[in-house]
Amino acid sequence: MTRQPWMLRSWMVVACVVLMRALSSGTRMSFGIALVPVSTQFGWTRTTLSTIALTTGIITSLLEAGMGVLADRVGPRRLLGGGVALLGLSVWLLTVSSTVWQFGLAYGLLGGVGLAATGQVVGSTLVANWFTRHRGLAQAMAGSAAAVGWMLVVPMNMVLEQAYGWTTMYRTTGTALLIGMLPLVWISIRDHPEDVGLRPYGADPPGALTPTTTGQTTPGVPLRHALRQSRTWQMVYLGFA
Repeated sequence: MTRQPWMLRSWMVVACVVLMRALSSGTRMSFGIALVPVSTQFGWTRTTLSTIALTTGIITSLLEAGMGVLADRVGPRRLLGGGVALLGLSVWLLTVSSTVWQFGLAYGLLGGVGLAATGQVVGSTLVANWFTRHRGLAQAMAGSAAAVGWMLVVPMNMVLEQAYGWTTMYRTTGTALLIGMLPLVWISIRDHPEDVGLRPYGADPPGALTPTTTGQTTPGVPLRHALRQSRTWQMVYLGFA
C-alpha cells in the first residue's frame, strides 16, 4: 500500500531531528578530544579548559528550561535553525581564537546557546507536532539521537584530530553544521504539518467522527498549574536522575 505524503513527511522530520541532534551532541562531547592538544598548543591548564566546558553546560542547562516556551512562541524550526547556526559558528571561532576569553565566548556562550536550542526539548516539541499515532516511537528515536552522536560523531572527530589536528576537526564539524545541516533543517522542517497542507501522522481525516472529535477537545494544562503538581517534579527528577 502506498504511503500518504503526510506519513513520509512525518518520518522525514524525525530523521532530520535525529541527524541534527546526533551532530549537536557529538560536537559537544568532542570538546574532550581537543582539550589536550589545545592545552599543549596554548599552554593553558586543563582546569581552565574544563571550566569553559562547565560554563557551556551551565548555560545550556539554564536556557533549556525556557526553550519549551520559546518553541511555543517562535516555533521549533527557527530555534533549531538558529541553534545549528550558532553551534557551527561557535566551533569555527574556536579555530581562530588565541586567548582564553575568546575560547570562553565562542564555546561557553555561543556554544551553550546553540546546544540549548538544538536540545531535546525543542526536538521533542517538533516531533510531537507531527505525530498523533506512533508518537512514542518517534519520540524514542529522537531521544536516542544523542547516543548516536556519541557513538558515531565522536569517534569520527577523534580520527580527524589524530590525523589532521584539532583545528581541522572543528572546521569540518562547523562546515557540516553550517553548510550541511542548516539548509536541511530550514528546507525540511516546518513547525506543524498544517503549515504545508498536511496533517499529523495518524490524525483523523477532516470530518471523521471519533470519540475525540465529537466532543470537546481536551484543554492544555497551564504552566502555573503544572508547577503545582507533584507529577511534574517527579518527571523533572527522573530527567536528571
